Amino acid sequence: MVGSRRVPPSRSALLLCAALCAACGGGVPILMYHSVGDGGEPLTVTPAELDAHLDVLRSQGFETVTLREVLDAQDGAGKLPRHPVVITFDDGYQDARTQVLPRLLARGQKATFFIVSGFCAPDEASRVNQARHGYLIWPEVRALADAGMEIGSHTVSHRMLRGMHKDDLRAEIEHSRAALQAHVGQRIDFFAYPFNDQRPWVRRAVEKAGYRGAVVGVHGKTERCTLQRLTMHRGISAADLRSMLAESWGSSYTGGG
Repeated sequence: MVGSRRVPPSRSALLLCAALCAACGGGVPILMYHSVGDGGEPLTVTPAELDAHLDVLRSQGFETVTLREVLDAQDGAGKLPRHPVVITFDDGYQDARTQVLPRLLARGQKATFFIVSGFCAPDEASRVNQARHGYLIWPEVRALADAGMEIGSHTVSHRMLRGMHKDDLRAEIEHSRAALQAHVGQRIDFFAYPFNDQRPWVRRAVEKAGYRGAVVGVHGKTERCTLQRLTMHRGISAADLRSMLAESWGSSYTGGG
């Protein structure tokens, strides 16, 4: 099982975090998912829970945008909708293609998928499977991109970056980006830190590699290489999500009409 599947924070902690971030002008909310299925892992939401989350976003007037659109708006090169939200999925599990993509397309929504490039096999016969999860194969990653989803890098092998030799660190960050760009045919501008670990020297390596921005977890900030995300885990209801994105968020968006 990929190491980022640590025990998530409590529901009350998440709601408090959302309120605090909003009070500090946290900007466009970014939701962090991992996998979707009927397994019992904390960071695997059920299909019914994902349906409920996506439906409440739509019913409350939230429009999904990509990270690129958020930064474009900050740079004056675009404009966000009135109530933007970014949805992200980490690790590149097979259910991104089988469970997530159909639900997004059915609602006219989009998301950003952070892929561990070294776990992507060329075809079904060589698909990488770990614990209860299979990983995407390259044709499925391309299918996500072709469907209008944003693709980001989650390194080559999902290892802890902080203790790596600088050459190994650079390879994890740069080689993943190069592989993704070669396979999906689009520029890869965004990075997700494995284990949400973003030490200063790791951030510098990400910036030097040419990424436009990077995301972490609830301990992130609003700087481009430490963009904060809210963890979505099993047991969060539509009402909980609505509370996370309540009125206080509405006064802190970075843009919109």
